[in-house]
Amino acid sequence: MESTSLRILEDPKTEEIPEDDDDEGFISFGSTKIPKYAIELDVKIREKCTTIIFSEGLQATEFAKNHLPLVSPDPIGKLIKQTQLDKSDIEIWGLQYKEPEPSWFFQISQDTLLCTTSSTMSSEDFYLFAQTVINSFKSSITVLILTVLASSNFKSDDHPTDMESPLWRTLATTHYSYTDLVKDTRLEQPNILGGVAAGILTVCEIKEVPAIACVVFSSTLNLEEDMVQGFSEFLRSVESTRRLSISQTGRFPVRIQSAKTGNLYI
Repeated sequence: MESTSLRILEDPKTEEIPEDDDDEGFISFGSTKIPKYAIELDVKIREKCTTIIFSEGLQATEFAKNHLPLVSPDPIGKLIKQTQLDKSDIEIWGLQYKEPEPSWFFQISQDTLLCTTSSTMSSEDFYLFAQTVINSFKSSITVLILTVLASSNFKSDDHPTDMESPLWRTLATTHYSYTDLVKDTRLEQPNILGGVAAGILTVCEIKEVPAIACVVFSSTLNLEEDMVQGFSEFLRSVESTRRLSISQTGRFPVRIQSAKTGNLYI
C-alpha cells in the first residue's frame, strides 16, 4: 500500500452570514458572538517550549497523564473556548447548557509540554483550536500528536489481527524530517486521519511547522498494554522525546470521568 500524504484543508475565513427570516428552529448567532479560544499559559513557559505533545481522546490522554514524566499532575495552564453566548438562548429551546471543558497544559520539562485536548470540542472547532495553540508558540516548535482509532477502521491487505502488535502508524507534515526508526510506520492509503489530530496537522502544514501524529489502532475503549507500548515506541523513536523516562506502570492514579449525555456544547 502507498503511504498516506497529508492534504491540507483550505484555510477557513470567518464571514458574517446574512440573517434569513425563514430560519425558524435555529439558534441565531450575531457577529459579536462568534466563538474564539483564549490561552492561559505563562509567556515565559511558551518561549522556552520547543516540543508540545497533544493527546486526543480518553486513551491517549490517560497514557500521557499517567505514563509520561510530568513534573506535577496539576496543570500549569489551559485553553478555553469563549462563546459569549447567553445561556437563555439555549435553555429557551429546552436544552441543557454546559460550559465547554478546557484543554489543559502540563509541564514535562522546561522545553516540553503536554496539551490534553478537550473531550467536548465540536468538529467545527478543530481548526480554530489548533490555530490558537500553534500561533501561541514559536514557529520553530515541534508538534507531536497521540491518538487512538478503532482497529476495525484500519484498511490493509492483511487483517489487523494478523499484524504485529502494537499496531501504530504515523502521519506527518512535509516539514517534518522522518527518522529511520519511524520511516516505515507511515499511514498507508486509503487510511485517513480526522478529528483534532487532522486539524492540528493542517494548521502545522500551513504554518510550515514540523508535526507528526501517532495513531494506535485498538479494539478496546480502555487504555491497554498495546497502546502504552505503541505510544512508547513512537516517542522513543522521535528525536525530541527519545530520552523521556516513560513509565510502563503509570505514575499517578487514573481518574476516569464518565461522559454525560443531554448537554449542548457550543
